[in-house]
Amino acid sequence: MRKRTCLLAAALLVSGLTPLALTAPAAAATAKFTDDFNGDGHRDLVLGDSTATVGGKKEAGAVVVVWGTAHGPDFAKRSVITQNTPYIAGTAETNDHFGAKVTTADMNNDGYGDVVVTAPGEDDGAYTGTFTILWGSKSGLTNGTSFKSPGCKDCGYAKDIAVGDFTGDGRQDVVSITDDYVYVVRGPFTKAGGHGKATNLDPVDGEDIKPELVVSGKVTKDGTADFAVVGWDAGTFTNRVWFYRGRSGGPTTPPRKTGLPGSADIYHASAAIADFDRDGYGDLAIGVPRSGKGGTVHVFKGTSAGPSSTDRPITQNTTGVPGTSESPDGFGYDVSAGDVNNDGYPDLAVGIPLEQFDSSAGVYPGAVTVLRGGTGGLSGKGSRQYDVRTPGVAGEPGEADSAWLGSSVLLRDFDHDGRAELVATANEQGRLYYLPGTATGPTGTGSTLHTVTDLGLGDRTYFGAALAD
Repeated sequence: MRKRTCLLAAALLVSGLTPLALTAPAAAATAKFTDDFNGDGHRDLVLGDSTATVGGKKEAGAVVVVWGTAHGPDFAKRSVITQNTPYIAGTAETNDHFGAKVTTADMNNDGYGDVVVTAPGEDDGAYTGTFTILWGSKSGLTNGTSFKSPGCKDCGYAKDIAVGDFTGDGRQDVVSITDDYVYVVRGPFTKAGGHGKATNLDPVDGEDIKPELVVSGKVTKDGTADFAVVGWDAGTFTNRVWFYRGRSGGPTTPPRKTGLPGSADIYHASAAIADFDRDGYGDLAIGVPRSGKGGTVHVFKGTSAGPSSTDRPITQNTTGVPGTSESPDGFGYDVSAGDVNNDGYPDLAVGIPLEQFDSSAGVYPGAVTVLRGGTGGLSGKGSRQYDVRTPGVAGEPGEADSAWLGSSVLLRDFDHDGRAELVATANEQGRLYYLPGTATGPTGTGSTLHTVTDLGLGDRTYFGAALAD
């Protein structure tokens, strides 16, 4: 990005955001990670803020990239990208919500990680909702191409997205849900706006599906990526999980389906796929913050046919899990998988943004719990909670305003030691926390706190932060 620092700085001034120093390495090696956007061999941290004001346009949205180093993200070296940034498709407009969802992948197989960003509120008068690919390069994220719905024009396209090679052809595909449809758009994607065949994979058995979220990963052992859609089945008045198995001819339809027990309300559900017991099959963990009393993480064990039909629920009342299930804790508001102690088993970070320490105070500081994977899968054994009471973590439990720590969470090994760091946002106070990884898991010792202003997102005390999947 160094070659266009002046242009981007000018764009940020116009947008109302503070221009920041942009850096990129002089030379870039082949990318090792999907979140290495400049090919220097280090993971970069990306954050979407759908509530950012840009050029006076409220909730236009922005994306922040904190550039990685051998020791992790350097928060002094970051870039703010909006739809007003030169070479990025579109124009920042009120309620575009650019950055509502961000995920990373090498979308054109050039060796650089790219960022896929949704703007579900984008409206050009004909089409509603888009996703934009921010293309990685030796100079960083220097280009952005927007993609509209391949079918319906006004159906809430890019409500949520997931990326994966669902056909096994070596190219990344995108699955994008709307208020009523499930679209799979095949790669290759190009900077000129080209892509492969697009198919509506809405269930074909007469169900009226209302999708809420989509998540991708490898569940079976056939080498292709799979995905699962969580939503409301208006035909049976139940919440369901529809599992689409990847294959050479494209994902299987009709999909395998199962009920989502104990979840009358799946608003703001979250999900992750990881092999928590290392049996070779990816397990599906779905966080439902309004399930039961205080929220539940429903874990569906992976099998050769996809996720099992029965779940293993985990709550704050599960043995070994810190805390107690209380309304409205929001356990499962966001989830992220990663290995926090380098034992080879993925673990799961669970956001609890409405966790209270003193219910009489009416304050919601929030918290994050890390559940451990093992031979028996995810369990409460060895789990640990992180909040402002954790030694080294900034903040006070009795602060006047709610913080909502755990609004968005991420486990990622940024410093290459095999142990994932914990990144978590407190959206109501506009804070991002970075907790280093250790042999026993994340620690508050040496943790850092970054505000909305620090991140270059304006002078606010809140944000709509979304960390990358």
